[in-house]
Amino acid sequence: MTTYNSTNIRNIAIVGHSKCGKTSIAEACLYKSGSIGRLGKTREGTSALDYEPEEIKRKMSINTSLGACEWQGYKINLLDTPGYPDFTSEVQAAMSVSEAALIVVSASSGVEVSTTKAWHYAQKLSLPRAIFINKLDREYVDFNKTIDELRATFGKGVVPIQIPIGQANSFHGVADLITMNTKVLIKNKTQIYDIPDYMKSAVDTARHMLLESIAEFNDELLEKYLDGKEITETETAAALIEGIVNAKIFPVLCGSAEKCVGFRQLLNSIVEYMPTPYFKTSVGVNPLTQEIEERSTEDAFSSFIFKTVVDQFIGRTSYVKILSGSITENSTLYNPNEKKAERLGSIYTACGKNQKNIKQAAAGDIIIINKLQYSKTNDTLCVEKLPILYEKLNYAEPMYKMAITAKDKADEDRLGTALCRLTDEEPSIKITRDEQTNELCISGVGELHLTIALEKLKRKFGVTACLQEPSIAYMETIKKNAKAEGKYKKQSGGHGQYGDVWLEISPLDRSSGIIFTESIFGGAVPRQYIPAVEKGVKETLAKGLIAGYPMTDIKVNLYDGSYHTVDSSEQAFKAAASLALKKAVPEANPIILEPYYLVDIVTPNYFMGTVINGLTAHRGRIMSTTSPSLSISKIQAQVPEAELTKYAIELRSQTQGRGSYALKFSHYEEIPAKIRDTLLTK
Repeated sequence: MTTYNSTNIRNIAIVGHSKCGKTSIAEACLYKSGSIGRLGKTREGTSALDYEPEEIKRKMSINTSLGACEWQGYKINLLDTPGYPDFTSEVQAAMSVSEAALIVVSASSGVEVSTTKAWHYAQKLSLPRAIFINKLDREYVDFNKTIDELRATFGKGVVPIQIPIGQANSFHGVADLITMNTKVLIKNKTQIYDIPDYMKSAVDTARHMLLESIAEFNDELLEKYLDGKEITETETAAALIEGIVNAKIFPVLCGSAEKCVGFRQLLNSIVEYMPTPYFKTSVGVNPLTQEIEERSTEDAFSSFIFKTVVDQFIGRTSYVKILSGSITENSTLYNPNEKKAERLGSIYTACGKNQKNIKQAAAGDIIIINKLQYSKTNDTLCVEKLPILYEKLNYAEPMYKMAITAKDKADEDRLGTALCRLTDEEPSIKITRDEQTNELCISGVGELHLTIALEKLKRKFGVTACLQEPSIAYMETIKKNAKAEGKYKKQSGGHGQYGDVWLEISPLDRSSGIIFTESIFGGAVPRQYIPAVEKGVKETLAKGLIAGYPMTDIKVNLYDGSYHTVDSSEQAFKAAASLALKKAVPEANPIILEPYYLVDIVTPNYFMGTVINGLTAHRGRIMSTTSPSLSISKIQAQVPEAELTKYAIELRSQTQGRGSYALKFSHYEEIPAKIRDTLLTK
């Protein structure tokens, strides 16, 4: 492959809802450019960009795939992303290293949930966008209706620069509103014609919409437009590029991936209208001075690892976006995150799983580096003498949490290492250990996310694991004061065991923990035995005295007792303390506490009532509701942790996938009697 400079590179993230045809569009571009020799899936179910076993099994994209192709002297890096909401982090990573997003919309389905999510994330990044309407060869599709829906949803900056020729089975080409000609597919050959007379009216209407939109953002064209003067093809293209780069104009292209219609035009449009990385500057922090620093494409080499694929045999495969400078194979780079040098071997470009060795790559390019020893996703690679540290990506907050256990002892020994390597590949997965329940927990975006994580653990690392609902960290406490004596006396020949204590227990405020005090007078319990009493108290309370949950928020005071000069021992006083507590706690009105979480939910306005009703059904208390925009509502509620186990699935159902939430521990409070009785029965 030719070495390209920054002006001749285009990086495009292909995003949209699941099943809208993103992978098919990317592969049609690769096919038209000659990067792959065939379209569609093989007999085994693989395709150029969907080749992982989990993708073949489910017939859907799960990972972002890089498809690099050459077109008219340019290199185009296509990042084909998943559409299923569980893999949002893949979409976010791809868009963060692209100069533009191609948002795919199915003509038969219109604007869907993930279409809107992708748009809003691109908007947050101020990322230029184009839209591709796919599946125009399907029955009962209406191009104009789809355009109207897009403009109603995303604004008047959405304008077609092409319109289809024919519809449904007769769809066979597109009319270009910039060049004012048509390219049609006839017997597998593309031919250029003037726009047919029967399309003049539709073309005039669409071109009027285009000129009106671009003139709105260009004063010179606006004046010509209002004066009724002709706007040339060159002026139209220049104004279009300006509008796209400034994220004010969002051109709409169209075609059919199944018929491979419209893809020469798509490739031409990417090259002609989409931004180049050459003018882009990247902002980081100098790790030596902690000062903010900007790098342009012509500065010293720096890059960012946005994706990692881990294999137990090959090691790490790192997807790297070069942000400044250039790189050659067999270089030595510096990782400021780990403060270690990395020796590179070969560098590659890729078309799906097929990697191609390249000697050199320039700023703006996306490359693959194999077998990096220390570096992982979110790390920076740069020149050691001129270090820079780029900000890490913020992934979607994992909302679905499960306890994970190994199937057998052999897998248990390897589970921790395998999970660590899995999170190298899936940074949006979080692994935690609950200190109270001692459970190892795995958190992901959704149920499918964790299911596939288990499949990867088995396939890549040979570890079989199971998921189950995590235990709730219930606690026990008391509501009133009580006193009791604990006397431990044992005689079995020779020295016996004797310890006698009087304890008073009293409730404390929430989150106070366990407090032990003593008010012994006159040496009723010798000083050397008091630490043993304290140890007996804390060990007994940690095991729980009602339903086996740790006790908390209790003050225990040792105020009296007795001892034997020969038979008393630390062990005896420890046992006596335990006996005293077992008598006192039942008299102190013991209760069970459950953890509550503060839940911050973001949802479209029209689902707010359904979400609030759902929270109320889960014993939630609504703390506040706000509307930061006309279309979005925020709900804050306190909800018991026991009611949140499957809430990620429920919220997705209630909001048609548009809702999200974040959790933060709030407090403990008394559990209702009905649930308490169930726990006591268990």
